[in-house]
Amino acid sequence: MVVYIDVLLFENFVVNLFLLLLTFKLLRFSYKKRIYLSAILGSIYTLALFLEWPLGTSFIAKILVAVLMIIIAIEKRKISNILKCVGCFFILSFTLCGVCFSFALMQNKYGIMQKFEMNNYSIKYILISIMILYIVIVRAYEYLRGRIIVKSLIYDIEISVNKNIFYIKGFLDTGNDLREPVTNLPCIIVEDGYLNEVQLPEKEYFNISYSTIGDSGKIKGFKGEKIRIKSQDEDWRTVDAIICSCTNKLSKENDFNALLSIGII
Repeated sequence: MVVYIDVLLFENFVVNLFLLLLTFKLLRFSYKKRIYLSAILGSIYTLALFLEWPLGTSFIAKILVAVLMIIIAIEKRKISNILKCVGCFFILSFTLCGVCFSFALMQNKYGIMQKFEMNNYSIKYILISIMILYIVIVRAYEYLRGRIIVKSLIYDIEISVNKNIFYIKGFLDTGNDLREPVTNLPCIIVEDGYLNEVQLPEKEYFNISYSTIGDSGKIKGFKGEKIRIKSQDEDWRTVDAIICSCTNKLSKENDFNALLSIGII
């Protein structure tokens, strides 16, 4: 029997990715983009079958590889979550093996007193196609759902200051409740490139302390003369807020250039 290494690696990559996605979906655990790296690791491990290395193909080695694949892909690396994922991954693997072997029995003749030889297994390509279709649908669904959620939280912002009017896109950050302590006004964080034309006396600026995971400090802000916001389903309305600038890029896809505090709403 001729085995093509590239075909073998690709087929096992698809199967591993399919099983990993199904595992996380069934357990409702979030996973990282490194799930593809996990699938590649499992695919490369298949080559151990062609090596004369008993330890590499032992049951313990298979468990360790599965644990490593889960650790690489899972979002929250709790021991209980990892154990659940490994158990579910093996159950799905055994189930898939049983299904594949059943199809193999249907397509190949065999006798009770004869050894079983698998000479025909054309349905393999149908199964691989179904797995690829599932992977594409899952990834497309997650991408589109994320885009829909982001768009539903995007606001048009109009900022008037010193006879200048700025129009920007802002994202409603529901976990952000940053306020200026003296006025108790919520803050709108804007990329500093959009505020280069704003020149105000130093006394009109506020120093606002902030704290995030792994970072803390102070940022400067000023009160806009007139601020209006508008969502997809609402008309323009005027709000009071403090405008703060930041040097970081807020959206990799450039969907928005400002962050709205939950207090704005």
